[in-house]
Amino acid sequence: VCAKGQTGVTKMYDPDRILHPLMRVGKRGEGQWKQISWDDALDELAGRLKTLRDAGTPDKFVFHHGWTSASAEKLIDDIFLATYGTASVIKQTCQRQSARWSAHELTWGANIDNWDIDNTKFILNFGSNVLEAHTNFVSLAKRLAESAIDNRLKMVTFDVRLSNTAANSDLWLPVKPGTDLAVVLAMCNVVMTEDLYIGAGEEFMDFCLVSDNANASRADKIAALKNHLVDYTPEWAEEISGVTAHQIRDVAREFATTKPACVISSRGTAAHYNGVETERAIQMLSAITGNIDNPGGRCRAIAPEWVYPVGPDDRPEAKKLSSIDDDSAVALSNFGTGHRVLSRIKAGGDRPGVYMWYHHNPAYANGDTQETISILKDESLLPFTVAVTPFYDETAALVDLILPDTTYLERFDIEDAISPNQVPEYALRQPLTAPQGEARDFKDVCLELAERMGFPLGFKSAESFIKKACKLTPVVKKQARGFNGLKKSGVWHDEKAVPVYNAYRNLVSNETLAVDGVILDGKTGVCWNWKLAGIESEAKALEMGYSDTHGAPAGYVGQKIGDTVYEGFAPGKLNKSGYFELYSPILAAQGLPALPTYMAVPGHSDMKDDELILTTFKLNVQVLSNTGNGGWLNEIHHDNPVWINPVTASARDISDGDTITIKSHIGEVTATAMVTPTVAPGMVAVSAHLGRWEGGRYASGKRAPFAIDDNRHDNHQWWQAGGTNANWVIPDNPEPVSGQQCWMDTVVRVTKI
Repeated sequence: VCAKGQTGVTKMYDPDRILHPLMRVGKRGEGQWKQISWDDALDELAGRLKTLRDAGTPDKFVFHHGWTSASAEKLIDDIFLATYGTASVIKQTCQRQSARWSAHELTWGANIDNWDIDNTKFILNFGSNVLEAHTNFVSLAKRLAESAIDNRLKMVTFDVRLSNTAANSDLWLPVKPGTDLAVVLAMCNVVMTEDLYIGAGEEFMDFCLVSDNANASRADKIAALKNHLVDYTPEWAEEISGVTAHQIRDVAREFATTKPACVISSRGTAAHYNGVETERAIQMLSAITGNIDNPGGRCRAIAPEWVYPVGPDDRPEAKKLSSIDDDSAVALSNFGTGHRVLSRIKAGGDRPGVYMWYHHNPAYANGDTQETISILKDESLLPFTVAVTPFYDETAALVDLILPDTTYLERFDIEDAISPNQVPEYALRQPLTAPQGEARDFKDVCLELAERMGFPLGFKSAESFIKKACKLTPVVKKQARGFNGLKKSGVWHDEKAVPVYNAYRNLVSNETLAVDGVILDGKTGVCWNWKLAGIESEAKALEMGYSDTHGAPAGYVGQKIGDTVYEGFAPGKLNKSGYFELYSPILAAQGLPALPTYMAVPGHSDMKDDELILTTFKLNVQVLSNTGNGGWLNEIHHDNPVWINPVTASARDISDGDTITIKSHIGEVTATAMVTPTVAPGMVAVSAHLGRWEGGRYASGKRAPFAIDDNRHDNHQWWQAGGTNANWVIPDNPEPVSGQQCWMDTVVRVTKI
């Protein structure tokens, strides 16, 4: 269990925790509150929501959430909010991994990636701090250590900073921020020009789309790739990235000739202006070396297939405010641009009647902090706001109503995380104790709100909803012994199951192809069922074609390659074919490069001598604003100095421990310098979890309203809450394809105070 898991109890018993519903009594943001009963809180909220619904404007209820469990998302988003009638639901994928996931949607479909660490012999890492800050990093670290011994695993890491992962790699190659794309493309150049693709990579070409010709031969595909990559030489990449051409060639050759091998990546490459292109290039490098979906390679993730209750049948057609998705700056906002919704509302977009945050703290987590705070305070833009949270965080301090939520140790939840060994795992989170004070699981609160508004959802409690899911999911009911069986085991998997690899090679049966409604799209080679896609007739489906038909992916059956139909790489949200699409017709239709193409981060190529690039990173003991109220974790890490290279520091007369100012075009912050050679020159790096101004005594040094004394700890706290939140100087900046916030691109000036 990681440090955050071991200290979960400190969150549950946080003396600054919100234990009762709170209603604002002063001006918004003044910090004046009164405790109210749950009846009064729900009367107030249900009354406002019912008024919106009865007026035919349920879309004016905006629900904005961060990470939630699978069961919470199903019950709250898919049942409660859908039955209420609002589709104004915002998920915060845009803050984390939407550039990577959009690249995956464009290449191999809906699946996110899983790295088969147990079976690989070489890991090529671009921007992932897998040993410190990745989801489930403790077990991944164990697997990496075991693979290093059992498989003589070698790992090479490209990163701007000597992270714990880079430090434990066989080779760390520092790279200029935002230039990983150049390195990856140059490696692809080496693989293709030196014919290192021959073998597994060459064979995989049969399943790839490399041009606008779905019927191109293997030889034509190889020729097209060689032609596209010809100018992306290692010498070209050296000028851009700072990594020598010799190093690029050596790593590319070793990666291509070691079997199997795996490319891993994360926020370090994705949170740039060229995040989608970098991830698409990484997919290309994996493809041309034959390391896609194979044992030891970069695999399509396997997750449990839960079956959930669906709730009432008589739902209205859900409505959505235009300000939720209306983002002309983004080509494919299929994961949303939630970090920009507040600014769109201010700019004149549709305004909500009730705006609710759940498991999300935009005042701290969004870029352009001052602008976010100004909007949250403006009652003309946001007439009534609600925070559902266990803690008095920066956003809760600016709302009108706070509903005290449970911590993860006080409720039932279903988790559907991907499996590291390609076998689905079914997990049940269970409460260790009753909720503190009057805190309530928000899933239960939603059930009561629905009752009060006159549309009961059919479940007595969140626990009963989860019990029904256990009954509806065949493998859980029959093999895991249902809800009670999972309560005993916690996690279950089929010990006889075989790991899933190379499923794209599975043949589609003639019986499946003969099902009524299945047709062949001549242009793409996709076999699809027009009836499942909701098209009115076969003639209409043939006229429109698969690629231009909204909803066509729902009818996907398989991909015809030659005379055979394979399962292929099924689409997710986008109308891609069943090929592994190195060439993206979807991007081409948007006027964007169809094949992965280098694009520089705007503003980086013409920086002045006194300008630097600011990047942020995560640590193993903190998670943004989610853990700052845990006293034990803050005792371990309560300050976040800014990493700066000695050469960069010397040019500014900065010494280790100096107080510095970091200034961008939107603001400035003060921080402490940590002069170290473990970060690339020309940049600064700061962790993204401190610099709090609310959150309780441990996070910010300020007690929350109605906080209690904790004499066991208050008298022995030897440290002061501090640090820097870089979001005050990081602007709202979307990646142009996915809309992900570009955390790593801000140009700043750093001066000694």
